[in-house]
Amino acid sequence: MMDEIPYQHKTYHRSKTVVVMFLCLIVFGILMGRLVYLMVFQSEYYTMKAKELHERERSIKAARGRIIDAGGKVLADNKTVCTISVIHSQITDAETVITVLCKELGLSEEYVRKRVEKYSSIEKIKSNVDKSVGDAIRAYDLAGVKVDEDYKRYYPYDSLGSKVLGFTGGDNQGIIGLEVIYEEYLQGEAGTILTVTDAKGVEVAEAGEERVEPVGGKDLYISMDVNIQSYATQLALQTMETKEADSVSILVMNPQNGEIYAMVNVPEFNLNDPYTLPDTADGDNISEEKKQELLNGMWRNGCINDTYEPGSTFKIITAAAGLESGAVKPTDTFNCPGFIMVEDRKIRCHKVGGHGAEDFVQGTMNSCKQEVV
Repeated sequence: MMDEIPYQHKTYHRSKTVVVMFLCLIVFGILMGRLVYLMVFQSEYYTMKAKELHERERSIKAARGRIIDAGGKVLADNKTVCTISVIHSQITDAETVITVLCKELGLSEEYVRKRVEKYSSIEKIKSNVDKSVGDAIRAYDLAGVKVDEDYKRYYPYDSLGSKVLGFTGGDNQGIIGLEVIYEEYLQGEAGTILTVTDAKGVEVAEAGEERVEPVGGKDLYISMDVNIQSYATQLALQTMETKEADSVSILVMNPQNGEIYAMVNVPEFNLNDPYTLPDTADGDNISEEKKQELLNGMWRNGCINDTYEPGSTFKIITAAAGLESGAVKPTDTFNCPGFIMVEDRKIRCHKVGGHGAEDFVQGTMNSCKQEVV
């Protein structure tokens, strides 16, 4: 009996060891299967996730499409500028970065420090910076400071056709006029700059960078003619001064096909500085709401947004209707006493004394208030 007890213990331990080993093999098999599943069948998914985790993405604006007049002259173009950004995890000398950016960009220390010390993947400091300033900042070779070339809208003729062309905002998106109406064609597609970083967010220099180049917008060709627009603007300004008017609008159209050669609304505004109110405004002593109201009025295109009494411009329609219906003939005789009574109203001719006897053609030319003789 004493010899059988150790043997039973050995058998028990051997069975227990086999069970444990069998369980270990099962667990190991499951882990191996899971590993194969992740490395083979899910490799693409986790590779993409790892890439997203270790990449920093910066946007590259696309060159906006130009606006070109009937004669091939560029009315809206692009100027190369820079966007200055910082990546907190890559900055090694924050005080130097703050000092340089304040000096070169003319920004307050409080503003720059807040963005430099902010924990984020990338923080924009300023956009639409002149290329010369961007090049100067790049020359400092500061770790964590990114200088990306960008585009800003530029209008060679300043205020010419301002309320027709419109302008763009800080992100190069159309705000008013043709710029916003044809936004989907002009804007293009933005590109990106991708850089690889380590676990601390510091760029891996050996990995280089990957660029997805932007696609420029399409050019917009319009029927406006710079020469006609300029001449019409001069006439509008002369008329506004002579008549002491608040504003003057002129529309020049091809009667054969409806093409618009000129659309003038004076006073115009500077497209390269569209948020500056004229000197006659109250300047800085106004609320933001009032300022926006004044800006909207300054940007308003009277030719298409305002109503007005048609006056002599409508006589073409009434004259044509009269001739076509046979109600009048070009040789019919009329008398212009200087006014005509319509119901209880006296409508006066522009010539107080009247034009006297005249035929239909003469009366139409003189815009007379006529009576049948």
